[in-house]
Formats: sequence, C-alpha cells, structure tokens
Amino acid sequence: MSFGKLEIRYPDGKLVTVELTKRQMALGRASDLDVPINDGQVSRRHALLLCGPEGVRLVDAGSANGPFRGANRLPANQPIPLADGAVLRMGQTLLRFVAAKGETVAAAEPPAPSAPSAPTALLRPETDTAIKPPSPKPPPAAPPAFTPPPAPPVPVAEGSAGPPQPQATPGVSPNASSYLKYLPAIYSGDDFMGRFLMIFETILSPIDRTVGNLHYYFDPQMTPAELLPWLASWLGLALDERWPEEQRRALILAAVDLYQWRGTRRGLSEFVRLYTGLTPEIVEHGVGRRGATEADAFRFTVRIKVPDPAQVDRAVVEAIIEAEKPAHSGYTLEIVAG
Repeated sequence: MSFGKLEIRYPDGKLVTVELTKRQMALGRASDLDVPINDGQVSRRHALLLCGPEGVRLVDAGSANGPFRGANRLPANQPIPLADGAVLRMGQTLLRFVAAKGETVAAAEPPAPSAPSAPTALLRPETDTAIKPPSPKPPPAAPPAFTPPPAPPVPVAEGSAGPPQPQATPGVSPNASSYLKYLPAIYSGDDFMGRFLMIFETILSPIDRTVGNLHYYFDPQMTPAELLPWLASWLGLALDERWPEEQRRALILAAVDLYQWRGTRRGLSEFVRLYTGLTPEIVEHGVGRRGATEADAFRFTVRIKVPDPAQVDRAVVEAIIEAEKPAHSGYTLEIVAG
C-alpha cells in the first residue's frame, strides 16, 4: 500500500523520489534510515513520517536545525499533517509531498467560442460572379474602468505599534469549534454555539495534543533533550554531560544490550564505538602470545585510530573503560592518527 511519495531535491539539483509504503519512515543523514538525506545540515535522525488512513504527518525528531515549512520552523515532537503538494526544507534540501490520491484534476473549462468564420462568397449561377457579404460593424468600445483612489494612510502615534492581533491556537479552527460534532445535529448550524465552544477548545486543545503525544517522551530518539537524564534513570544509567546529545540518545537506546555484555571485550568495544563512532582495537596481552607473564593476563590495550586525535576527549574514553572493564584488570589507552 502506498501513502504517497516524497520528492527530494538536493542542493546540487539532483532529484530523488521515494515511495511511502510504511506506517513509519525515518528521515535523516544516517545511511540505514528509510529515507537517507545526504546533507551536512541534516541530523543523523532528523524527522519521522507517520503514515495512515488519516493521512501523512511529519514529526521533528528533536533535530538541531529542524524542518521548515516556508519561513516557519515546525515545532519539535509534534505530528504536523502534510497536505498534498506541501514543500518542506531540511538543511539545504527541499522535500515535496505528493499524496497517493491527492492529485486534483482541474475542472474542464468550456471551449472558448470560436470566432465566426467569414461567410463564403455566393456565386450567381447565371453570371458566375461573386457577391460579397457586407462587412460586420465593429462592436462599440467599452467605457474605461473607474479605479477609486487609494485610502489615505491612518496616522499612528509615535511609539505605538497598534493593538495586538489575537493569535490563533494551533489545531483550533478560527471559525467554529470542532466540538459541534459531539452535539446533536440541530446545533451544527448554530453560529453562536460554534463560537461559544471555541472558548473551551482553545483551553483544552493543547492538553489534548500533549496527552496524544505522550508516548513520544518515552522514545530516546524523540524525547526532549532535558528529559534524557530522567529517561536514562529508568535504565540505571548516569549520563555523562560531556557526551554530545546524539551519542547520549544512542546510549539509552542500546543500554539493555550493553548490560548483557558488561565486563567483556564486546561490551567495551560497543560502548567506545557509541561515543567515538569508531570501533576500537582491543589487544589482550596474555591471550595467544608466547612468553606472556602472569601480569600480562590482567592487562589489555585499547587502541583508537582517528583522523584527528585532538577531536577525541581522552578523559571521557578513560571514564568509559573504567566503568566497563573488570575491576581487577589494568589497561593502556592509545589514541593515534590513522
């Protein structure tokens, strides 16, 4: 089943079309996502597309730069419905949503009346000479349209910006309350009742949206950054604030699997990879080496090869090794260019 398609135009002009066939599709710079976007200003996991019978909605997954619709940045962690033809911007990349059944067919316009063809000349049978019809008179010219003069500008007192304009509540119709659908049909055409119920809908609508999106707060990749320590406490994790936000989210997501391998070579390697993005080389001196001493059996070396060693915080890596290694073993940390 197709929920539509997404047309992606990259900064270099390349156009890619992606068919929306899943209920949930992730967009971002990471290559393993459903819709990878190769743009340096796009986060690894930038946004989600939620597809269903009610339509397609876009959710900003707490990205650094955020998706934009026009000049407005979309709010984080809130599903925003996408209309057919909606154009979004992520970084320098433009995305256009085309609904599966949203293509509108322009109403067929009646054909313009064709100009009457000039009457053909008639021939007299006896003389075979043409009789030309009289030429039609031109229609009278229409009088020129009258354009009223522009209204004079209203003077504004110095230092006054005019009365503040009321701001519409997101998700609430500015004309009549949607709560009318819960009342008997006799009230559906009551203008006063529609405006009266908008008082309550304006107050309750933000609460309804918060309750409806509550499950996003339990997703490590979508919860607000200030709630990450609270979510980590459910798993017995103490997050190190020196870690970048993306790595802290990945650590919470992988915490359950890491606990199963704590104190092992695999667990330490995966923990370091989550922070640095590189798989370290772990050498155990007492394993498979001739002439190894008893002290070598309790010592190992962690070697990380990075293009620029200055980009890796050595203190953070040492804290990771101290937390993950067996208590009786020692180690040597090497961060080298490679």
